[in-house]
Amino acid sequence: MNPQTWWYLSRGSGVVAWVMLAATNLWGILLVTRMLRAVDRPAWLLDLHRWLGALAILTTGIHLGALVADNYAHFGWKEILVPNGCVGNCWPHASKTAAVTWGVIAMYIVVVVELSSLMMRKLPRKLWHSIHLFSYVAFAMATVHGALAGTDRGNTAYIAAVGAVTGGIILAAIGRILVARGKAKVRAERVAGPPSGSESAVS
Repeated sequence: MNPQTWWYLSRGSGVVAWVMLAATNLWGILLVTRMLRAVDRPAWLLDLHRWLGALAILTTGIHLGALVADNYAHFGWKEILVPNGCVGNCWPHASKTAAVTWGVIAMYIVVVVELSSLMMRKLPRKLWHSIHLFSYVAFAMATVHGALAGTDRGNTAYIAAVGAVTGGIILAAIGRILVARGKAKVRAERVAGPPSGSESAVS
């Protein structure tokens, strides 16, 4: 086996895990907002959202396993499972400790979000929703992790792709906020009823 196989696998799986996390967030937004109402199918969006979340967990696991198996970066289970556990001994530069910590915390957030999804029917709706919103935090932290620790961060194509995907997620999130505000306004108007004097004006 090529001695760099594990290193390439860790790099590739890390990028794929980030893409899966981005896609999970995007499909979740499409499911909630129904931005593509004319062509989408809620059941399909939900199934794909769940599968993407599972793939994000799977590829993250591959990323971690490959890092431990690799002999170049010298990661152990402590370094990849404990925040701030990588103190100079798992990378040629001690400055990577913070970069690794971003990834470790993002991983735990993703796991908690995924577990809450599996337990959705047993959790209070507001609690589940609050936990689920942390998926955006996980994506942001994973993006920072890749920017600080990723060896491809100097690649122009990689930077452009990350920028495009991140920009798309931000725009979709803004769209979700606007749609939520619109729905809240409609509900408030329904509760308030028609404006005073409207009935007499009609009669």
